[in-house]
Amino acid sequence: MNGLILAGGQSSRMGQPKSLLQYHGKPQYQHVSDMLLGFCERVFISCRAEHQSLFEGTETILDSDSYGDIGPLNGVLTAFDKDKNKAWLVVGCDYPLLEKSDFEQLIRARNPSCLATVFVNPDTQFPEPLIGIYEADAGPLLQEWLQMGNESLRRFLEKHAVQIVVPQHPDCLKSVDTPEDMERLAITQVYFVKSAP
Repeated sequence: MNGLILAGGQSSRMGQPKSLLQYHGKPQYQHVSDMLLGFCERVFISCRAEHQSLFEGTETILDSDSYGDIGPLNGVLTAFDKDKNKAWLVVGCDYPLLEKSDFEQLIRARNPSCLATVFVNPDTQFPEPLIGIYEADAGPLLQEWLQMGNESLRRFLEKHAVQIVVPQHPDCLKSVDTPEDMERLAITQVYFVKSAP
C-alpha cells in the first residue's frame, strides 16, 4: 500500500497553503507523511505542478492536466496512473486532528474485497472520501466514473461496495479549511513556512 497526501487544492478560503500550516511543530504534509510511513511502502504528495517546489525532498505526483479541474479525484486518478497495482491510503492535508491511532483503526478494519475502506462521518452519515484506503480494483472504476461525467469521490463511495468504519475519535474527521475553522477548533500557533508561487 502506498500513501497519498492530497495537496492539490487552491486553498483560496484559507488564504495560504493548508499543507504548509503547522499544527504539530512541522508543516502538515510532513506530519501526515511521517504517520503514513509507518503503514505504507512509499508516501507521495499529490499537488499541482506550480506547487511542486513547496515539497522539496518529498516524492510528488503531479495532478494531470488531462483530467482537468476535478478536485481530489484528479489526485487519486493520477496516483493510480503511477501505480495501478497498489492500494492507496489517501489523506487530505486539512485534517489536523488525525492521529496514528486513527490510521491503525482504519487499517485494522480494511476489507480488501471492497473497493475502499473509509470512515463514516457520524454527523452527516456520509462516507469521508479523503481519509480512506482505495484498493487497486477501484482505479478502473474511478476512470469509468469520470468518463460518465462524475467528479465526486463521495458519490462514488455511496454507489459502490465499500467498507464503512465508525471512527473511535470522530474529531479526526474535522477539516480545517478557513481561518474561522481554526478558531473553532482552538488550534493555536498556526503559521506557514513558505509562500506559494
